[in-house]
Amino acid sequence: MPAGQIGPCHPPTLGRSVVVVLPAWTFLIATHAMAAALSLVLGPFQIIRRPKGDPVHRLVGRCWAVLMLYVAAGSFLFGGYDTAIAIFLRVLAAWTLCSVTLGIVMARRGNVRRHRGFMIGTYVGLVAAFVGVVAVHTRRVPAWFVVHPVWMSLVTVAIIAVASLFLAGVEATTGRRQRALAGSR
Repeated sequence: MPAGQIGPCHPPTLGRSVVVVLPAWTFLIATHAMAAALSLVLGPFQIIRRPKGDPVHRLVGRCWAVLMLYVAAGSFLFGGYDTAIAIFLRVLAAWTLCSVTLGIVMARRGNVRRHRGFMIGTYVGLVAAFVGVVAVHTRRVPAWFVVHPVWMSLVTVAIIAVASLFLAGVEATTGRRQRALAGSR
C-alpha cells in the first residue's frame, strides 16, 4: 500500500478491522529516520570502545556528529508544534545542535571530560527522542510497524547491517594504516 493511502489494518482491536491512513514518508523524513537509527547504533560503539582518541574513534565520531547534526537540523523542516511531543522533540533538536557543536569544540581544545559529557549526553537525548517517537502509536514509525511489520523489520536489520559493515570497514582500514605506520618506525 503506498504511503498515505487508506487501507485495512489489523492492530490489536479485538478482531475488528480498522481503516488507517499511514503518514507519508518523504525523502527528508526517511533520511532523518535512517540517520537517527544509524546514530543509535554507532553511539554505543563510541561510548564503549577503547582506546579513545585513536583514528577509529575520531572517524566514527565525525560520522556520528554529522549524522546527529543532520537529524537535529532536519527535524525543523517537517512536522509541527501542535503536540507536547513535537515541542519536546524540537527543543531536544535545538539542544542537540548546541551539544554536538560544544562536544566537538571541547575535543579540539583537549578537554576530554567535557567532550565525553556533551557526547554521551547527546546520545542519551537521542535515546529519549527514540523512546518518545516509538511510544506514541500514531507517529510514523510505530504506525508503519503495525501495518508492515516484515518490511519495517527488514529496514531495521538493514540499518544495523550498514552500521556494522561501516564499523568493520573503519576498524579494518584504520587498523591496517596504524599497523603500517607502526612498522615503519
